[in-house]
Amino acid sequence: MTIFFYWSGQDFDFGNYLAVASAARHASGARVVVVVDDPPVDNPHFDNVRRLPGVAVEPLDLAALLPPVLRELYGRMRFVAHRSDLVRLALLAEHGGIYLDTDTLTCADLGSTPEVLLLDDGKIVHLGCLALPAGHPVLTATLKALESFSDADLDVYQSLIYIWTRIVREHSPPVEFGELDAYFPIHWRDWELAFTRRLAADRIRVLHHYGYYSRRYTRVMDEEWILHNDCLFSDLARPLLRDLHRMGWPVGAAIAAPRGPEQDG
Repeated sequence: MTIFFYWSGQDFDFGNYLAVASAARHASGARVVVVVDDPPVDNPHFDNVRRLPGVAVEPLDLAALLPPVLRELYGRMRFVAHRSDLVRLALLAEHGGIYLDTDTLTCADLGSTPEVLLLDDGKIVHLGCLALPAGHPVLTATLKALESFSDADLDVYQSLIYIWTRIVREHSPPVEFGELDAYFPIHWRDWELAFTRRLAADRIRVLHHYGYYSRRYTRVMDEEWILHNDCLFSDLARPLLRDLHRMGWPVGAAIAAPRGPEQDG
């Protein structure tokens, strides 16, 4: 089994590092691959990812991954989220395995993840954490549909996930949906609770903390922040930090001194 991440851009922060490190910690012998387009330069957090045991950082090879029509679409996509979604669907269609966003924190053994893990919140089927075998029909059908991705779709942030959701729900026989609260315990509208409240954490397998918003915390976060701020994120991250120290794995260096979210600019 392979656990995939995708990254593009320079702003790789401590929270992103913890996403990869926590998956590697709980990979249960699986291979962890970070596929990178536009790699961070002179970034200590990303440099530490490269030093994690069992983690491979690989450049995005569009020619090998996508047919010409989807390579051309990738080049026209305006949102990194669209490019990321396209790449993750293609990676799983080719290789199978698990895909995790870099705004997640893995808290339990990923080896027990079902072969098909799709998480439905009533409105969308999440793409931030999923598992599917290679060649699964919902993957191939979605990639085929994206060959007709319109110019109007390029301007709508949620357009790709709406297409994906429709295809998953239309798939016959019906796919089984996973246990949403164990992988998406906080709704995106309540994202800040992860950083301001202590909540029940014993059932959480993967915490998705919605990096579009939560970067106001993770971009200024370091190990000291986690040790001295009591909240759900810290409760889940402290055992990981202890394990990383015990195993001699890199933990990460701060890029900026911790500061309150009101100072985010």
